[in-house]
Amino acid sequence: MPTHKVDLRNASASEIREIVGPIDEEAIVRILEIEPTIEDVQRAYQWLRADEYHFRTKESNLGGKAAEVLEILDDEFPDFDSSGHPQNPR
Repeated sequence: MPTHKVDLRNASASEIREIVGPIDEEAIVRILEIEPTIEDVQRAYQWLRADEYHFRTKESNLGGKAAEVLEILDDEFPDFDSSGHPQNPR
């Protein structure tokens, strides 16, 4: 049975940018203050980009640090185009 290796290291600024693309420095600082893992950032960004998110309230079932990252990303990227990429990042 294949196992899924989880990286428990805290995400760095460059890793956050690699996951979400261009993002305001202030948002990076806010995310770093949460001390999320790379997986937390990936889960938050995937949730933000998912179609289901746009039909639900801002309450997510992510929980923990991923939910906190999602809140910051939602403020930073309020609109996505049809390909799931942010429009007009701040």
